[in-house]
Amino acid sequence: MNRLSLTIAVLLFFSLLPPRLSAQNTGDITGDRFEETSGRGLVIRTNPAGVKVFIDGAERALTPASFENLPPGEYNIRLSKEGYTERSFQVTLFSTSRLVVSIKMEEERGLVQVSVHRAAGNQIPFNPQILTSPLDDIISAENLPAAHNALISMPAGYRTIRVRAFGWEDALETVFVSANDTVKVNILMRAAPFKIANASQNRKRFNPLNAGSAGTAEFRFDVTAPGSGMIIIKDSDGSVVYEKQTDNFDTWHQTFSWDGKDSSGSVLPEGKYTVLIEAEKSSLSMTAEIKFADNIIPLSLESGISGLTFSPLPHVLPSGSYQITAGIFFGSFPLPDFTSRDLSNALGLPLEINMRISPFNRFELTTSVNIVPYFENHVQKSFAGWGISGSAKFNIIESSSIPLAFAAGVSYTWAGNTGELPLSPGKGLGIHAPLSLEFTNFSIAFCPSSFWQGPEGLVPVLLLSAGALYKGANVNAGLSARCELDFTKESFNPKYLAGADVYLYPLPSNLFISFSAGAIFQERCLGWYGGFKLGIIN
Repeated sequence: MNRLSLTIAVLLFFSLLPPRLSAQNTGDITGDRFEETSGRGLVIRTNPAGVKVFIDGAERALTPASFENLPPGEYNIRLSKEGYTERSFQVTLFSTSRLVVSIKMEEERGLVQVSVHRAAGNQIPFNPQILTSPLDDIISAENLPAAHNALISMPAGYRTIRVRAFGWEDALETVFVSANDTVKVNILMRAAPFKIANASQNRKRFNPLNAGSAGTAEFRFDVTAPGSGMIIIKDSDGSVVYEKQTDNFDTWHQTFSWDGKDSSGSVLPEGKYTVLIEAEKSSLSMTAEIKFADNIIPLSLESGISGLTFSPLPHVLPSGSYQITAGIFFGSFPLPDFTSRDLSNALGLPLEINMRISPFNRFELTTSVNIVPYFENHVQKSFAGWGISGSAKFNIIESSSIPLAFAAGVSYTWAGNTGELPLSPGKGLGIHAPLSLEFTNFSIAFCPSSFWQGPEGLVPVLLLSAGALYKGANVNAGLSARCELDFTKESFNPKYLAGADVYLYPLPSNLFISFSAGAIFQERCLGWYGGFKLGIIN
């Protein structure tokens, strides 16, 4: 772009900026205001926007509007918008100033006197709610007082009033609301027949050994009237393995959770189960599957692919599950490659936000963004970089029938100068093959990886990592270590990293807290780190 084009673009931007700002700030107009500013012409702003502007009887624009070419003099202004009181006033423009007019339009409203009655001969509790807006029921519903009468202020025009009460059929009434007038409405409600519908569940497959709510399945359904029912769960042979009496229904929306256990509290075996909800001669049926290979456990992403801090694991989330984590690290990180700086042991404070999600079965995607500020020890300077990484992992083997899990994954990391996360292998393309032995509460993993750092190193860096993970009901803990062998450098100096991870679950929520600590050694430089993360997993 040449200099002339750039100048024109800048002028156009600043010429369009005031109207855009006016449009964005109409909500701050709480009353009428007339102000003279530098410039010339007339500016009219209204709350709400989109009001028709008439100047001396001629329609000219919709607010917010700017009239820069009006000559000095007196003008009659009229503002009109459907549903609002029309406004008229006179302005005087001068050649030495600009007049900015801000007007708060008043909505035309009327009153509706609503009286709600119930049909005779029914003793169902009667607690009607009135809804007068298209918003969600929970937001817009208002409970009527004991007399079931209400005086409601509503915008003028045709309006729909909806009244609902648990155990009663919804009632709708359309009325015409006149400005500054009162309309009376009588609404009769009839008892609703009992129905059960709208069954849904948060997951069709789950592992009861997962911690917290990740080890349960939640079932939801709606009822129309008071009553009670039974939750009956059957195995694939049709035998009843779990029964529970529901609480009395006193609202429309019902939920219950199942932890994969039978009536005696023992975890049931893998398989598909039928979940029956029976109430008042009505029933609904859903299915659930117990799958012990579905490990919904939080994992680290510092290695470029999900696992322990320094060792990828073959585990992937079940389809539809996700993990979101934000954390901060602190420590003294050895950076011998930055020879032009005094960074033999720079203090760092890396920050990261990452996410892993399973779009379909046995496949997982992860992404991570990090910011890395550094503070030099002996020189009063600081600097920061940032980076982004992503990975994909496919689980090839993971089954409860054999104690073995294997996956293949690929990762890519881009980072600006000094933006590499100190705990990661660096920037470039990585190929990973994590393998683990699976026991009831333990996973012992090993993972060879190759890492290409692009044009800077055509020969890949070899990564050898291993780790062990303990999976408990309220806590997960792991140890991991990695050796990085870079054959492209003149001197062969492997880099060694080791650390520990602890994940705590504040039951029964999906939240978790993570702590980590470890050490890094390279070329006679020893560093340390600690970390703290908060996350959610489901």
